[in-house]
This record gives sequence, structure tokens and C-alpha cells, in this order.
Amino acid sequence: MDLGLSRRVAIVSGASQGIGLATARLLAAEGAALVLCARNGDRLKAAASALELDGARVIPVSGDVLDPGLPARLVSAASEFGRVDILVNNAGGESGRLGFEELTDADWEAAYQLNVVASVRLIRAVLPQMRHRQWGRIVNVASYTARVPEPFCLPYAAAKAALVNLTRGLARTAAADGVLVNSVLPGLTATDGVAEGFAGAVAATGRTHDDLLAAMLRRAPIDIGRMGEPAEVAALIAFLVSEQASWITGGAYVVDGGTIRTAT
Repeated sequence: MDLGLSRRVAIVSGASQGIGLATARLLAAEGAALVLCARNGDRLKAAASALELDGARVIPVSGDVLDPGLPARLVSAASEFGRVDILVNNAGGESGRLGFEELTDADWEAAYQLNVVASVRLIRAVLPQMRHRQWGRIVNVASYTARVPEPFCLPYAAAKAALVNLTRGLARTAAADGVLVNSVLPGLTATDGVAEGFAGAVAATGRTHDDLLAAMLRRAPIDIGRMGEPAEVAALIAFLVSEQASWITGGAYVVDGGTIRTAT
């Protein structure tokens, strides 16, 4: 299937690894030009170099999405390609795994800033030009916990639920101008961040990785029986930003191997 992305320009945040990098690879394979950002400059440059070796047009911009000045830097970088057609808000994450009683106001605020406000700033930076050209695609990467919150990551889950709500509200105001906005809700995915989390749990508990994974799957079973791969989430994102998704907006699409079982 031709996704019609050969002349498009995309900004992808959190693009040095995991779902962000997998998305960048797919968009590049479809011919899109890329502006990629991530906090780890060395890892980002390595990812960009690998993409360029495969023929991609890539501009890496290192920076933290919590920096209010980053969106302008990304748009400025994209001007080398002429415009911004696509935004994938992938940066985000947990601020710690604490029980409700241990959480402070700062924990809740940090989760909201990282997972919602940072995305809002990037959207605000690209939306005017998308409206002007009457074409745009925005995908906000949320989490299955926006639907089924886990007790160990309540601020993260609440922030991702807010991001899904933001997506729906923005979609209703932007569709008339040709800008389509959707969210993707990944389940447990084999990203570097998840691997680091498992490594920390192994060190803290003395249990093996396989034992911890089995325990997690018993608590939150996945019908397919395994974690997802970043490329499997990226495939959905690539479709949603494509010409083929021209009548899809305001949706929250779960890609979780069958983790969520109730209609929510």
C-alpha cells in the first residue's frame, strides 16, 4: 500500500529509540523527510545517521520537550524541507512508580507537564501552517493505561487520559481545516524504557527478568501472549498520518495485543 508520504515532512519527538525511532524508520521508508528530537543527543545522532545511510532525509534536533523553546527550534529546522505536514507526539513517560499515598503534588504536575503540556506546545507550533495549507496529521502517543489505569503509575495514566481527551477535542476543531488528529494507545511494548524498568526491578528484587515478566502477564494478561514490538505500534501511527487515513480523526486506537478486555 502506498501511504502517499513521499513529499511529506514529519516531526517525531522521542525519536532516538523505541516507538519513536520505529515510527521514523517507517515514515522514512515511505519517503517522508524527518525532523527528529530526543533528549539524548548522541543516541539521536546515531539514529539519524543510520536512517541517512538508508537514504532518508533527516535533521536531528537534540532537546527536552519540557523546554518551551524546543517547538520553535523544530519548526525552524523543518523549514529546510519547506513545511511541517505531520507531528507525532511520542515523547513522554512515567515519573516514578509510587503508591497513591506516596505521591506528591510535584509528581502529578511533572506527569502532566511531560505527557500533556509538552504535546500542546508542539501542536501549537505546527497547527497554524497545517491549517493554512488545509492538510495535516497529528498523532499523540498515549497508553492503554489511559483506559485501564495501573495502580503503580496513576499520574502517568491520568495524564495520558487527558492527552486522549485533548486529542478528541482538537480533532473536532481542526477537521474543517483538513487537519486530522488521533491518539494511539500502546500496551506493554518492548522498548528500551521498558527494558530499563525490568532491569531496575531485577536489581531491586533479585528475581529474574522472565519471572517478573510472567508475573506481569498474570496480573495484566495479553491475549496474544507477548509484549508488542515498537514496529507494531509504529505501523498504526504510519497509517494514521498517511493519505490512506483521510476520513479518520478524533479516534483513540488501542494496539495492545488484547490487554484491554472491556468496552471503555
